[in-house]
Order: sequence, then structure tokens, then C-alpha cells
Amino acid sequence: MGDFLFPIDSGAALAIHVALSAGIVAAIIGVAAVLREKRAGARPDTPYEGGVLPAAPPQGPQNAPYFLIAALFVIFDMEAAILFAWAVAAREAGWVGLIEAAIFIGVLLLALVYLWIDGALDWGPGERK
Repeated sequence: MGDFLFPIDSGAALAIHVALSAGIVAAIIGVAAVLREKRAGARPDTPYEGGVLPAAPPQGPQNAPYFLIAALFVIFDMEAAILFAWAVAAREAGWVGLIEAAIFIGVLLLALVYLWIDGALDWGPGERK
């Protein structure tokens, strides 16, 4: 099912794409292996701290509120993408599409209010409910 410029089968095109992708990945890994700094006596089981060995073992899991912010960003970014698609087709969707978009936004707002009341958005040192 090729066209005028590239008379090639779609299966062959997929095979070429996979082979080129694997080749690029292998080349990047190979170049990194050749160019990396080789240190004698390096301990690969310790975290790199600017060349300083750790003074004590890790104290356990660290609080990472960044992941909460990242998850909320993904959720609301998807909302924006869906609403953008709705906005493009708003005239064709008519009133039914407007009502559906309003219900969609309402459900998301209810979820946000629930998370707010539940304390999922609190990431300070205070206590959670």
C-alpha cells in the first residue's frame, strides 16, 4: 500500500522504523559507554553526592509533594485537551455539546472540591484529616 513517492509495503515500513529506532538507541548507549568517565574504585551501590561518600544510611522515604502537583497537572492538562477539542467542534455540537461540557466541568469541580475537603491538597507539615 505504498504511494507514488515511497512504493513500500506498510509492514516493511514498520520494520524499517523499528530497526532505525533500535539502532539509534544502541548508538546513544554505545556513545555514552565510550565517553563516560571511568573511575577506579567507584562504588556503584552508593548514590553520587558530588564525590563525597554518604555519612549515614538513608533515613527512609522522603516526602515528595511534587508528585501530587504533577498528578494534578496531568489531570487538568487532560481536561484542557478535552475541552479544547470540544471548543473546536462547539458549533456542530450545539446545545447538547454545551450541556455535556458543563457536566464534564461540573464532575471535575466536584472531584476537586472532594480532594480539597479530604485534605489531599494539603502538603505542608500539618496533620491530614
